[in-house]
Amino acid sequence: MEKSKIKKIFKSESISLSRFMHKCLYDKDLGFYQNNRIGSHFTTSPEISQTFGECIAIFLFRVSHDFGVSKFLELGPGNGTLMADIIRTISKISKKKFLFYLYEKSNFLKKIQSETLAKYNSKKTKILSIQNLRLKKKPYLFFCNEFFDALPLNQIEKKNDLLFEKRIKYTDGKFKWKEYLIENKNLNFLSNGDIWEYSPLTNLYIKKILNHIKKFGGGFLVIDYGPYVKKKISTIQAIYKSKKCDILDYPFFSDMTYHFDFSNLKKFSEDFNLQFHGPINQRKFLYFNGINERINILINQTQDNDVKKKLSMQFHRLTDPLGMGELFKFVFISKNDLNFPYFKKS
Repeated sequence: MEKSKIKKIFKSESISLSRFMHKCLYDKDLGFYQNNRIGSHFTTSPEISQTFGECIAIFLFRVSHDFGVSKFLELGPGNGTLMADIIRTISKISKKKFLFYLYEKSNFLKKIQSETLAKYNSKKTKILSIQNLRLKKKPYLFFCNEFFDALPLNQIEKKNDLLFEKRIKYTDGKFKWKEYLIENKNLNFLSNGDIWEYSPLTNLYIKKILNHIKKFGGGFLVIDYGPYVKKKISTIQAIYKSKKCDILDYPFFSDMTYHFDFSNLKKFSEDFNLQFHGPINQRKFLYFNGINERINILINQTQDNDVKKKLSMQFHRLTDPLGMGELFKFVFISKNDLNFPYFKKS
């Protein structure tokens, strides 16, 4: 990468971790998501099997029926694969007209989404790409898969009863960590050795969406990566060519991710006086929305043993309790009651 471009980013001695992540992932020229398909360095659930999106579709359709909602909005649609599976499935089980919105910042990914979804755009299923969240005063069903775990975040560490912000500097042709002493009397919940990760952008998105739900109804399905209760440790990592690495190893050429804070999301839902359902793991959600039945149908429809084997492997990968089946969690937030016994309020 040209040093002149890096120097434009580092106009001061160091930059915040969140600004570094923003530049690496979202910069209009250099950003990873401006130049890479989703799944080029790692594989997401929608890219593994169509059954993942079909299960999401079954859930969203049931909620849309119960809540009387006809608008769906996906945050960070990636390649458009999940939305394609959802539209295809809902179109098969309903004759109603629905609006499907894609909220995407990357022009590169927008083109891919347009190609993926072109055949699904019709009078019955209208698909719209939006640049901002200026929404109509109507209920929407918001949903996202691995959207929040890549938004820029900051880290603060407590050591020897002192607080340090972890920042990034560029010196001698290399990216390096640098700690800056700060004062913040509101962080008394931290103990020595704790690292607090927080994302101002995530909080802005959550507040905006929950405020809309509070005023107009609808709901929000969040699917993301992390434990039920996030630990106070550094969880940020990069993925380069399907292998984990430090975020400073291949900046601008690697994807970045970290554990999503479900407890923080629950706190916001309580602040808006909304109902918080979950978290439940991916395995449980998919089971209760018919993945077993759907996989068996697909297996019975083919005589090709290689296809049967591939379908079984996809099913195992999505539901493995030692892998994605447990690592990914589902949460649903709404103003109305959700009468799904497996998705209990917490």
